[in-house]
Amino acid sequence: MKVSVLDAKALRKALPRLIAKHDQIYMAVAWAHAGSVADKLIENKHKFRSVTVGLDFCATDPDFVDSLRKVPNAYVFKQSGACFHPKIYLFVTGQNAEAIVGSANFTSGGLGSNVEACLHLSCDAGEAVISELLATLESYAPDRQPVTKQLAEAYRRQADIAASRPRPPSPILPSDKAEFQRIDSDLLKMDWSAFMHEARKDPNHHFETRMRFLRYLQTLFARAQSFDALTVSEWKAVAGIVHPDAVADSGLEKYQIGWFGSMQGSGSFTKLIANKDGRIAKAIDCIPRRGPVAENDFNRFCALFESAFVGSARVGRTPTATRLLAMKRPDTFVCVNNGNKSSLAEALHFSPSTLRLDNYWERIIEPIRLAQWYNAPRPEGNDAEAWDGRAALLDAIYYH
Repeated sequence: MKVSVLDAKALRKALPRLIAKHDQIYMAVAWAHAGSVADKLIENKHKFRSVTVGLDFCATDPDFVDSLRKVPNAYVFKQSGACFHPKIYLFVTGQNAEAIVGSANFTSGGLGSNVEACLHLSCDAGEAVISELLATLESYAPDRQPVTKQLAEAYRRQADIAASRPRPPSPILPSDKAEFQRIDSDLLKMDWSAFMHEARKDPNHHFETRMRFLRYLQTLFARAQSFDALTVSEWKAVAGIVHPDAVADSGLEKYQIGWFGSMQGSGSFTKLIANKDGRIAKAIDCIPRRGPVAENDFNRFCALFESAFVGSARVGRTPTATRLLAMKRPDTFVCVNNGNKSSLAEALHFSPSTLRLDNYWERIIEPIRLAQWYNAPRPEGNDAEAWDGRAALLDAIYYH
């Protein structure tokens, strides 16, 4: 047996030679990138016996995943709660075998700029170490899956989004079934122009009237350090309390404040709003007016919002809570109400009867944050305001 040590640059030279030289190719790496060495690998895909790449943190190049589509014996790996992290390259021809095992992934860094160390073994294919490597590669079989068109397209969408955000621990793949249905929905695959086309159709309301109301609400939040600083009438406008007495002589008559979800029939909520309950104000103040909204911000809002209903005949529910959220941050939240809940649930593949405030973030916010239209760059011109209210405008599409 011959043993040598390879750094990243030496590995970059060795792999194309070994790929061309040998009849059988085995590989298992955490991450892979497209490039000249990858091109050489794909040219020799007929030699694949087991080539498996991980997708954790969406760090594998989507172009490389695309190159594995429908390739026999090419797989991606996903195991719940575990990061796929081996770096094994094995080549066999007859009784001759060469293996490279070490720190280097099949990436531009692992094959070039990184400081890596790998052992290169040249030996008889019957050596125990080769048998152990083959057994290790085979042990990955229960958690690997072939690369289909559907998988590759879904992974690319998630990887493109992850490139501009903190990386998720693992992408959602077709094998995840219910979760995958949500992220593979037509709603999430809609681009910005298609989203605006659907929103502007708004069969039940007038789009520009919606935008005028959102614009007004944003001026309220811009001038107030705290929600508590707004007037009772302004509280009612934000909350969707539409009884004529709620807006009489307030100047709000010109706005359709019941759009995006009328909360007129919510008795306990109406009283809390009319009394400018401090817990409601503190809850809304938990949501930042600008910048990212974190799940922790949402959870703090929920705790304070629900505390306001202690001792009330009714508890705070999803429609009233999400109305407040959507009106403060229409770029992040949508008010889920009786008019849109069923359609939104169908679009995001969950049962409408299962939606609660404590799973609203998981069922609604997390999926739409993966949508193409949601992650589109802010446009110039008239559509810029719509982009600022894009999550709330789902009501324009799904209200029936």
